[in-house]
Amino acid sequence: MYLIRAYQETDLSSLELIYHDAVMGQGRRGYSDEQVSAWASFPYLYADEFRTLVGSGYTRIMALQHIPVAFATLYPDNHLALLYVLAEHAGRGLAGRLCGDIEQEAARRGVRCLRTDASVLSRPVFEQRGFRLVSQQEVERSGQSFTRFVMEKPLAPPSS
Repeated sequence: MYLIRAYQETDLSSLELIYHDAVMGQGRRGYSDEQVSAWASFPYLYADEFRTLVGSGYTRIMALQHIPVAFATLYPDNHLALLYVLAEHAGRGLAGRLCGDIEQEAARRGVRCLRTDASVLSRPVFEQRGFRLVSQQEVERSGQSFTRFVMEKPLAPPSS
């Protein structure tokens, strides 16, 4: 059974692996080999930035038998910054469950509109959760150009 839990510092190497595996395993469905390689290298080439992002944000882990298989990070309070699932666990609703957890926490923190920067691959996941497209951007990472979609979702205040 998959369980959601809080991030712990000892999870860092697992999150790097999940990120890399998710991009390598699924990225070619929407990106070139060069783009996938550049994207997958983020946790390693920018290790300090990655560590700060998952450590400073509200990061939740989806674990199977205590082993992390997916994660999501809220940082800052109004931005779903990261959402990645190991390729072999994709398509099982884990991203949706993690999104739900992040949305609840953001609402608890008083956020009325949650934003994210979605990839070509993750855009449908966010649309299914009620996010709407705000704008499309071209960004450059490690010498590669990427299309990303700025999306947002209004959040209801938490029930008391």
